[in-house]
Amino acid sequence: MRSFRRVVTIASLLAIPCGAHAQSNRAGAPRSPLWATLSVGRGDLQVNCGICRRADQTSWTADMSLGGWIGKRTALGGELGAWRLGGDEATQRVMLFSLISQLYPLPKAPAFVKLGAGFMGYRSTDGEQSLSARSLAVQAGFGYDIRVKRYIVVPNVGLVQGFNNGLYLDGDRVTSAAQVKLIRFGLGVGVGR
Repeated sequence: MRSFRRVVTIASLLAIPCGAHAQSNRAGAPRSPLWATLSVGRGDLQVNCGICRRADQTSWTADMSLGGWIGKRTALGGELGAWRLGGDEATQRVMLFSLISQLYPLPKAPAFVKLGAGFMGYRSTDGEQSLSARSLAVQAGFGYDIRVKRYIVVPNVGLVQGFNNGLYLDGDRVTSAAQVKLIRFGLGVGVGR
């Protein structure tokens, strides 16, 4: 996972100057009122409870966002995200739906801060038993829009933290409290941003 983080960091650092130059060339062009982004990457999942493993688990993650502009530097939208780790013995899944806001605090740079709140579902199955949790979730992250012709390439990083009232094994509650944490590193392609 460290090598993947290193590649994302280096690619972001190389892309930011190119993106700033491309963005400045398009400063006067009108923007679409709607935007959409599809992102894929890697995610580190950690489930904390009395009977859970403490180690991070890494796998692929994907999310899709759709929204509109409510100001010159403020966008609102919805996001649907997924993370999955599967093998011969067990499969784990995380699904996320959240309302998000993207704030562009720097007037001359297309960098944004993403904040969101929504619902997260966690499920782990081994073919015989199922461990699950549903929770409220908050997320925070940041990214950078790099214009490539009519599309936007968006390197992004985010943390999703879910809080719930416990984990359930085949419908019966087995822990009174648990936390599900997902750190995502992604690269997206978008339009209308």
